[in-house]
Amino acid sequence: MLENVILQRIQSSRDDVSCYQFGFKKGHSTGLCTYMVKQTVEYYTLGGSHVFLCFVDFTKAFDKVNYWKLFRMLLNDSLDLYCIKLLVFWYSNQMACVRWRNSISSAFHIGNGTKQGGILSPYLFTYYVRDIISSMVNCGVGCYVGEYCMNLFAYADDMVLLAPAWSAMQKMLNILKTVCNKYDIAINTQKTVCMVVNPKCSSKSLCESFPQFVLDQKLEFVTSFKYLGHVLMNNMSDNADIEREMRNMFARCHMLISRYKYCSLSVKCVLFRTYCLCMYNVSLWKNFTTTGLSKMKSCYHKCIKKFFGFARMDSMSQILIMLRLPSFDTVLHNARISFHKQCHVTSNCLIHYLLLLSDVSM
Repeated sequence: MLENVILQRIQSSRDDVSCYQFGFKKGHSTGLCTYMVKQTVEYYTLGGSHVFLCFVDFTKAFDKVNYWKLFRMLLNDSLDLYCIKLLVFWYSNQMACVRWRNSISSAFHIGNGTKQGGILSPYLFTYYVRDIISSMVNCGVGCYVGEYCMNLFAYADDMVLLAPAWSAMQKMLNILKTVCNKYDIAINTQKTVCMVVNPKCSSKSLCESFPQFVLDQKLEFVTSFKYLGHVLMNNMSDNADIEREMRNMFARCHMLISRYKYCSLSVKCVLFRTYCLCMYNVSLWKNFTTTGLSKMKSCYHKCIKKFFGFARMDSMSQILIMLRLPSFDTVLHNARISFHKQCHVTSNCLIHYLLLLSDVSM
C-alpha cells in the first residue's frame, strides 16, 4: 500500500521518450514492441534499403541501478520531495541475508539495484534508463519513418537498435557505450548480437556481408534471434516462429495428457482452452509459406485428437463441433482482430502513426 501511494506521487509528467519504452506500461505488450520492430524493418526493406539491428543485452540491469543517480534524477524533475526523502532513507538502509537450508548468513548492506517483486521497482528502473533511451533517440542517426525516429525500441531492459547504414549503427553503439558508462550499466558483449536484413529487391542489395560492429569487442552477426519470445529471421520470415509455437503447443499438450488424461470432458475442454488456445504473438505472422502454416494447423488438430482421445482418422469438423472448440483459422483470425484493437486503443503515438501509414499505403 505504501509503495502504491509513493508511486502515484512520484510519477513524472515527462513523456518525451515514453513511446519507445513498452515494458511495465498499461496498454502495451511484447507483441506491440515486436510489431514496431518488424514494421520499421519492412518499411526500409520495401524501400530498397538494408536494415541493421543490434539486440543489446545488459548485465544484471535491474541489480545495477545506482540509487544516488536515480534519486538525483527524481530531484531534477521536481517531484514530491518528501517521497524522494522517504525512498532515499528506505533504500540506503536496506539490509539482507542469505538463507541456505537451515543456516542464515549475517546481515549485509544492499547498495544498489531495485527490489525484486516491488511495485515501485518497474517504474524506477524504466525511469533510470529513460535518459539512455533519450540519448539514443535524440542522436539524429538510425531509422526514421516520416518525421518519427524509429532507431530504438525497448521492453524494460530488452533493447534493440535499428539503423539503415553500417556507419550509423556503429555510431549508435559508440553513443550507447558512453551513456551506459555514465549510468553504471554494463553491456554484455557476449550476448549482444547483430543482424542485417537485406532489401526485398535483391538488385538493390549493396553486398552479401558486412564488417562486424565493435563494442569493446567484435559483435557476432546472427541469422535469427529470439526477441521477446518471438523468433526474428534476417529475411523477416515467420516460419521459424511458427515452428517455435508448434513445439510449445506439443509440449503443453503432452503436459495436459500426462496430468489430466482421465478428467471429464468438460474439464478437459476448459484446460485445452486455457493452455492451448493462448498462442503467443500469432497475430504477427505475416510472411510465411503455405506449408509452414499447414504444419501449425496440423499440429493443432493432432493435439486435440490426442488430448481428447479421438482416432487419427476421425472427422476434425465433427470433433470441433462436438467440443465447441474454434478451428485453427478462427483462432488465428481472432488473435489478429484482438491485436488490431489493442493497437488502436493504445496511447503510443508511434503505433498510431505506423497504422495510419499502412492504411494509406493500402
